[in-house]
Amino acid sequence: MNLWDYYRILGIRQGASDDEIRKAYRKKALEYHPDRNHSPDAEEMFIRINEAYEYLTSHPHGRNISEEEVRRNYQAWVNYRQAEARRRAASYARATYEEFRKSPVYKSTTHIDGAMVFLGLLLGAAVMIMSVYGYKYRMLAAVNPREEPSLALAALTFIMGFSYTVISFLYLSAWLVQQKKKKQLSDERKKENKESVQS
Repeated sequence: MNLWDYYRILGIRQGASDDEIRKAYRKKALEYHPDRNHSPDAEEMFIRINEAYEYLTSHPHGRNISEEEVRRNYQAWVNYRQAEARRRAASYARATYEEFRKSPVYKSTTHIDGAMVFLGLLLGAAVMIMSVYGYKYRMLAAVNPREEPSLALAALTFIMGFSYTVISFLYLSAWLVQQKKKKQLSDERKKENKESVQS
C-alpha cells in the first residue's frame, strides 16, 4: 500500500479534516470488523482501515507541507510504525466488536459537535424562558378561570427545558475535554513527526 491508498480505503478525499477521517474510520470499522462481516477478506480490510486511520491521524497530511516532507513522513512510517500498527489492528480484528469499541483507537474517534452543544444550550434556555413567559402572559390575558393556562403543563415544559439544558452542559464539558485532548495529541504528534523525520 502507499500513502494515497489510505485515503481510498477510508473513502475520503485527500487532505480531509481529522473529523472527516474519524467519521470515515468509524463507519468502515463497523462495516468490516470480522465479528460483523464474515467475508473472507474482512479481516485484511479491517487491518488496512486501522493502518490508514493511524497513519492519517498521526501525520500532517495536506497541511501546507512540501511533497518531500510527505514522502519522508510516509517512509518513516513504513520503516518504524507500520508493522506495529498492523499488529495492533490484527489484535482488534480478533476481538469481538464490543471489545473493539472499548479500545483506545475506537474511543479516539468519538466526536462531539460543538455547534450542536451550543444550540442545545440555547434551545433549553429558550424553552425555560418561553414556558415562564408564556404562562405569565396567558394568566394576564385570561378573562375567566377557564382561559387560565395549566400550571402543570407549564411546569412540565419548564422541567423539559431545564433537563435539556443540564444535558447540554454535560455535553459541553465533554466537548471541552475532547478539545483539550485533541490539542495535546496534536502537539505530541507534531513532536513525534519532527523526531521521526530528523532520524
